[in-house]
Amino acid sequence: MAGERALTKFQWGLESTRGTAVAATRKVGAAPKAIPADRVWEQVRLATGQRAAVNAKRNDELLVKDTLTFDNAYFQALPGLFQCALDGAISPAEVNVGQGDYKWDVAPSLTAANAPKSLTIEMGDDTQGYEVEFCQFSRLMFSGEMGQDGGASPVKIDADYYGRQVTPTTFTNSLALPTGLEFINAKLARLYLDTSWAGIGGTEKTGLLRGFSLEFLTGLHPKFMGSANKYFTTYGEGDLAVMLTLTLEGNSDADAIFDLYQAGTERALRLDMLGSQIGSGGVYTFRTDLYGYFEQVVPLNNEVNGNNLHQALFVMMPDSSGNFLDIDIITNDDEI
Repeated sequence: MAGERALTKFQWGLESTRGTAVAATRKVGAAPKAIPADRVWEQVRLATGQRAAVNAKRNDELLVKDTLTFDNAYFQALPGLFQCALDGAISPAEVNVGQGDYKWDVAPSLTAANAPKSLTIEMGDDTQGYEVEFCQFSRLMFSGEMGQDGGASPVKIDADYYGRQVTPTTFTNSLALPTGLEFINAKLARLYLDTSWAGIGGTEKTGLLRGFSLEFLTGLHPKFMGSANKYFTTYGEGDLAVMLTLTLEGNSDADAIFDLYQAGTERALRLDMLGSQIGSGGVYTFRTDLYGYFEQVVPLNNEVNGNNLHQALFVMMPDSSGNFLDIDIITNDDEI
């Protein structure tokens, strides 16, 4: 029997040693897609006196590069993504004892190694499973738009990753999605803009935010060195870049942001996405604090239902004390 689309799945497990494959520990709610390639066969033409365009082939390296796409992002997926992208040291701490509201504080350094972890990702269907080890995320994109029709306003995640190789495998059995899956609602996103890092989160800009795209370029990359294997040897941490594109109602607050752009004025910005309460403790949280400046603001960039909209691009840059980025995640889950 041919494999069924309905039985396609993704699972992952956090590796204790980077590059050593582990059994998956959790199902992952990513969208189904093709299994990625891990090798390229290069055509070789040798002068053998034959009319054949190809008379040999070679493959020298193995590398997987692909994207996990979450069309309906949920809070419980965030710690696994960020631990293998920005900060390998994040660990959960219960906010209110006995309520199961676990906080994961993502605080990468600009001046020291962040030592991100790695995942083994299992993927496939009821016919064949495949695994890719040493998976780390080179780019994370979170995007959402406030629907104007009373329908769903999901947040989407595009998580670009690399890994060593694709190996046919048997799925780890009896795994499930996190308990009490909590979807992230773009309609509940809230924007704050303040003059300093110390005051971040103090001034909410209501009636302004229409949509957003929050992009992390992690700087992570595979490093190939001479060895006994075709796959990459280790990884490197390059420059970290964070960019936030905002779609704004074309009102006086948007015009004030245009003025900040023209003046090159730096600001502390918070993008908050909250969910329901966990027990009688805290609420599901995805909070991103950034310091930086508006690199571009385009008034009347678009219109919806006759309403003019601005588009603004905010770029992360450290302030004079080195403050630049902090991410707080609260979920009901203390595991990746």
